[in-house]
Amino acid sequence: MCTTIGFHYKEGHVFGRTLEITQALTHQILYVPKNTQDFFKTSEGRTYETRFSTIGTGFFDQPSFGDGINEKGLMGSNNFFPAYATFAKECSEDRINLISSEAFDFLLTRCQDVEEVKATAATINLLAQNAAGVKSMSMHFFFMDQQGATVVLEPREGSLIAHDNPYGVLTNAPDFSWHATNLKNYLHLKPENIESSHFNDVTLTKLGEGNGLVGLPGDFTPPSRFIRAAYFVAQTPKDLDRQAAIRQAFRILGQFDIPTGAVGDATNGHCDETLYTSVMDTKQKAYFIKGHNHSFIQAFQLEDYLTETDIQFVPLQQEKNL
Repeated sequence: MCTTIGFHYKEGHVFGRTLEITQALTHQILYVPKNTQDFFKTSEGRTYETRFSTIGTGFFDQPSFGDGINEKGLMGSNNFFPAYATFAKECSEDRINLISSEAFDFLLTRCQDVEEVKATAATINLLAQNAAGVKSMSMHFFFMDQQGATVVLEPREGSLIAHDNPYGVLTNAPDFSWHATNLKNYLHLKPENIESSHFNDVTLTKLGEGNGLVGLPGDFTPPSRFIRAAYFVAQTPKDLDRQAAIRQAFRILGQFDIPTGAVGDATNGHCDETLYTSVMDTKQKAYFIKGHNHSFIQAFQLEDYLTETDIQFVPLQQEKNL
């Protein structure tokens, strides 16, 4: 379960996501410098270096991103896409053969904008598993660049199918086109209150604030989260300054925090809960994160790491004593 948003503010763009999962994954800040040689090794034996310095979140001690921003202002997240992603079974001679996690890293560290993401994605063949036997996870990707262009990429039989994303939102399954169509069921949502209405000769007045949102779905399913996120992004003022925009992104994403015990798997006894929330912005190439046990915001500036020539893993402060 993941919810990703992106929107414009007066001086640039912000982009952020929540990550929900059934287990606590060790995560930390990951920095990968530009021109890191042999960072990618494809299943047919070719190697590629990174092109742009990138910062984001990684898991365990693996140099692979869950989300991040590069020095050109390209921002991205990979979201779970269970049962909908399909992969190639064999290598392609004329395309770059990668599994899904490698493909996301490839695009994030080697592309400068969404147009380049689209062009590069067309050269990738997504394998069900690579030569080392590592399998593709069922994921889809959302990218936003410094100019505000957006794209969603979804794996279909080994190809990454591109969808322009004017709503600035991605959740999980079903596919993006389905979510976009489902928005038509919620045309009535609006921020203005309905002050009164007439039933026969009786005038009824509102009980309280916010009744223009009656019918906004409140559950944690991907379709409901997509509708809520799309509404909140659409109503966000476009003239916010940078700090207000970052705060707004965290407020919107806070609507998708899953409290412990609220969502569970009766078969396996697992509980879904929010592991972390991250926000990044294009003006200062900054990355902000707060987590399940560290609800205060921790900030990381890409420029602080640009002199580093080796991959860096930066631990997060994990506990907050109250």
